Amino acid sequence: MTEDFRRNHLFNGEDLGNAGNFADAVCKILDRCYPNFDPSFVRKGFADIEDAFFGRFPGLLACDTPYHDLRHSLDTALVMARMVDGFELAHGADEPALGVSEGCLAVLLALYHDIGFLRKETESDICGSSLAHDHEQRSVDFMRTYLAKSPFPEFASQAQLIHATNFAVPISQTLSGLPQQLLVIGQMLGTADLLSQMSGRYYLENCRDYLFQEFAAAAADPSESPTGEEVIVYPTPEDLLRKTPIFYEQVVRLRLEEDFSHMYRYLAPHFGGVDPHMQGMQRNLAFLNDLIARNDFSLLHRMSKPLMPEPANFKSS
Repeated sequence: MTEDFRRNHLFNGEDLGNAGNFADAVCKILDRCYPNFDPSFVRKGFADIEDAFFGRFPGLLACDTPYHDLRHSLDTALVMARMVDGFELAHGADEPALGVSEGCLAVLLALYHDIGFLRKETESDICGSSLAHDHEQRSVDFMRTYLAKSPFPEFASQAQLIHATNFAVPISQTLSGLPQQLLVIGQMLGTADLLSQMSGRYYLENCRDYLFQEFAAAAADPSESPTGEEVIVYPTPEDLLRKTPIFYEQVVRLRLEEDFSHMYRYLAPHFGGVDPHMQGMQRNLAFLNDLIARNDFSLLHRMSKPLMPEPANFKSS
């Protein structure tokens, strides 16, 4: 294991290089939150997601999206567990503010929020990236069935909370009319998805090397101008990076602060004061702005290996 890999996953004293270690970390957090926590189904969820991304889950093909790989799903679940813990700590009531079932639901939705990128066995002729526009609904459909067979069948209908990660669906449409606990879970889920990506040590390199690659493979990036001409929003990986600060200011920051009601504030109590996820995101954006000002991206020389089957058969559509 390389030193860079260890540093990226050695977080708060835990080496989180695989799904089993992530499961250990998450269950440790939930056990501290909830004295009556039973880890069996959460652990099964981590085992199943690993099987799914590596092509061992019935009906699904292995992951072929290097940006939306297994590590992103694991990272999102861990951020969610930390936020749940911080939420419970901040409320400090004798009774948990969310509750053990809701805490487990939150982690499982975070863990499976991108499973819709995995192709079905009947879809071997397409690439997973081509599912970008409907992967959230596919994830909802999968989780509705998965939860119905779980110890929490009453939550199957709440799989729709995954749409909190969907930029194309208004948050008000996803979360309107929900009980407070489910509203909080939806806002946390959207927050965890964003922070798990943008706070990562390799976020900028992953955008350049893998997110752009997914856009290109899916042909998802071209759009039409008002005159009918094709416009390439991100013609190069460097152009994607140049537009990332604008994307943060115009989209991400507003979602974190307004749509998701600053739910990230519950990460700090988990860590005892300072939230490394928000720090990591701001550090990445500051470094990126410096690179843009210099017009020099050569300092992005680290390599991140996707957590997916090898060889990474990235299929171009």
